[in-house]
Amino acid sequence: MDWLHAYEDKLRVVFEENRRVIAAFPEPLNARGLAYLDQFNVFNPDSHKNYICYLLPFWLQDPCSLSPELARRMSAGNVFLMLYFFLQDDLMDSPEASAAQALPLANLLYVEFLATYLPLFPADSPFWSCFSRYIREWADSVSGEAGSDYFLNDRTRLSHKASPLKLCSTAALLLSGQTSSTYEAEEMIHTVLLTLQMLDDYEDWQQDLEDGSYNCLLSLARSCAGIAAGERLTEAAVKNFIYVAGGLAGYAATAQANHLMLEEATLQLPLLVSFHLVLVQNLQQIAAAIEAQKQLLLGGGLDYWLSTHANLS
Repeated sequence: MDWLHAYEDKLRVVFEENRRVIAAFPEPLNARGLAYLDQFNVFNPDSHKNYICYLLPFWLQDPCSLSPELARRMSAGNVFLMLYFFLQDDLMDSPEASAAQALPLANLLYVEFLATYLPLFPADSPFWSCFSRYIREWADSVSGEAGSDYFLNDRTRLSHKASPLKLCSTAALLLSGQTSSTYEAEEMIHTVLLTLQMLDDYEDWQQDLEDGSYNCLLSLARSCAGIAAGERLTEAAVKNFIYVAGGLAGYAATAQANHLMLEEATLQLPLLVSFHLVLVQNLQQIAAAIEAQKQLLLGGGLDYWLSTHANLS
């Protein structure tokens, strides 16, 4: 199913709306906010893409009978919330980040996010208790990540790093009278977030190894190599795990198992499942390409030379 291209026109409207709102912030916060938004604008070729954040409200539109206007508003609210939490992540992760610049902007973005949901739910709505729980989950996850091995011991806490995203699905289900489905939706989103983190961590493992940041793939490589938590994990050991020991095959198999759980869910969110399938296939293709190259090398230098130079003749 087309989880992306069918919504490009709607996403353009979302980002135009976000730009209009941020441009009205006091100077110089408006300029900083617009520059920060551009780092995540899906239409900028070099931007960081966060598709699930932008698109989840549109994926929920049909299953939850949301109006096009409400889905658009929720998508714009998701973008404000994403920027709010990413600014906090920057402060926690980078010693060069300026709290004096980031925090005033973050609070303006947070207010804009709240404006999406305050008119939708009265004070006694279960939405607000979920709101509090998701923020607590996020706080617990980011504060405990450095001293815990979430991938091996508690994968749900790994997904909790993006727990506020669940506000969107919970809101949509409550508004459509599907309150009993909110827990299953949470579990489905946890599953997708885990696979998304796994793919990101494959792409970032060298930088994370250098920075000392937690990384799912590095966690698995360390465990499979029998390297104790206090011992240094070397780049050579990780490359051996990936390129010699075939470690990505098991890594991709975990993602495939995640997909089977999504397919067995009672709640039907086909576009979310289609998005997840793309993530799984990316990991599987990476693992297969590494294995194919290894087999060529094992087959002998001439076979490898011929395969890599065949298109030059």
